[in-house]
Amino acid sequence: MKRATKILKWVLVLGYFPVMLSFVSHSHKELVCSELNVKVRDSDESRFVDAEDIRESVLASYPDLLGGTVNSLNFDEMEAFVKKHSSIRSCEVFNSGTGVVNIEITQFKPIVRVIASDGTFYMDEEGHRIPVSSRFSARVLVANGAIPKEKDELLHVAGLLVSDPFWEAQMEQIYIRRNNEYILVPRVGDHLILLGQPEDVELKLRNLKALYTSGMNPKEWNDYQVINLKYKNQIVCSRDRSL
Repeated sequence: MKRATKILKWVLVLGYFPVMLSFVSHSHKELVCSELNVKVRDSDESRFVDAEDIRESVLASYPDLLGGTVNSLNFDEMEAFVKKHSSIRSCEVFNSGTGVVNIEITQFKPIVRVIASDGTFYMDEEGHRIPVSSRFSARVLVANGAIPKEKDELLHVAGLLVSDPFWEAQMEQIYIRRNNEYILVPRVGDHLILLGQPEDVELKLRNLKALYTSGMNPKEWNDYQVINLKYKNQIVCSRDRSL
């Protein structure tokens, strides 16, 4: 009798799961989209993208989204649509299982603001252009002067500066002369730093850091107008502002 009862229980259990899976599958197909939530993951760092703007843009392009079935939505297509925004690095669209469609966004992270003849824009470490925003200004290096069309060297110099907390706090501007010599403008002090051609930059910055940290008394900084790093393994401090 006990054996027959156990067998009956297993038959009922095994029969229960297909019915429930069928019910869940049917319910999922009929699940109605009741809300669209947009979250910008790194909004505390940058505000190039506004969540409400993206939400309104998606609803305008997908007018049948709210009230339509979740199963009818093409999430890959929606992700591609959102990523057309030039400030958005990545986008994930997913259903919470309750009828709420979620969009989570990550922005490009700028390292330098470029003021060039062809416009003003930000760039990330990979060279992606990020348009300036009327609602947000990123506190990053500014690069101006004779900005070249090919910006690999500029990105290399900017990347070295922002990757080191010491230089990120110290440097404010990169100016490029017509002969492609780089000049760094620090936040503190009245001097300019003549980096020269963007070659051996790591070594030049290492020598400059040694001068900043142990080579000169802070009181002496106002005595000099130019710190010249152009020459190999040399640092020339000059009271003459001419470059």
